[in-house]
Amino acid sequence: MKQSHPHVIRKVLAPVLSVEKLPAPGHFVLTFEAPDMAREARPGQFVTVAAETGTQFLRRPFSFYTADPERGVASILFSMYGPTTRAMSGYRPGDRIDLIGPLGGKVFAPDARPGVRHVMVGGGYGVPPLAFLTRRILAADPTADVVVVNGARTGDFLVGTDGLDGLGATLYPCTDDGSCGYHGRVTGLLGELLSDKARPVHVYTCGPTPMMKAVAGMAVEFGVPCQASMEVFMPCGIGICMGCAVPRPDGTFARGCVEGPVFEAREIVW
Repeated sequence: MKQSHPHVIRKVLAPVLSVEKLPAPGHFVLTFEAPDMAREARPGQFVTVAAETGTQFLRRPFSFYTADPERGVASILFSMYGPTTRAMSGYRPGDRIDLIGPLGGKVFAPDARPGVRHVMVGGGYGVPPLAFLTRRILAADPTADVVVVNGARTGDFLVGTDGLDGLGATLYPCTDDGSCGYHGRVTGLLGELLSDKARPVHVYTCGPTPMMKAVAGMAVEFGVPCQASMEVFMPCGIGICMGCAVPRPDGTFARGCVEGPVFEAREIVW
């Protein structure tokens, strides 16, 4: 898989432009101004955030959800689950958010084969980088065949795909309780998509590790390429602490933050 282009990692106090509360309970989109980051960010990369919480000492990683090089703004989609995200949900326009980024050594690499179907499979916090990738693919080729499979427990928690259908993507929501879209897990619908041999397929996935493991296994079974953005603990985000070690088949380990976070499914041990 190709590396992302060389980029400069910066620490910035970025002006917050907005914090939008989403319909999904406890979910927000924080948009900030950071021209250099917006210009250099690629799908699969992330930033780390430091917030004044009084209890949180380590930075927290968040994938880029959007990045607009022309406007110089970017955003992250997050759910409120701890001190850092609780503080972030309370930011107001004009506040400053402490960021380091863009981080990540390997990014999503869109399949360049003619007529390929790009199948995004995400769930929860794994949807934002796939939404970013979808926008980039369709911006480069508005006729591209992009399918987004988005899974959640219930319809209330389906997030991250707003506006993608208007760009030309086909959306397939999946819910465990059947309250929206396909009744069942993302792998059930993915099996149907992979069984269609009419065109070449490339799978891109991000979300809970058990979900990605199942998706990767199906991709291997059907003989299609699969890129996975690993959601591992990243205390430093710059390859020093080794907290994000990902096992490889040869017995060695890769650092998720700098040799990833995106890996080919066959490159790692699930």
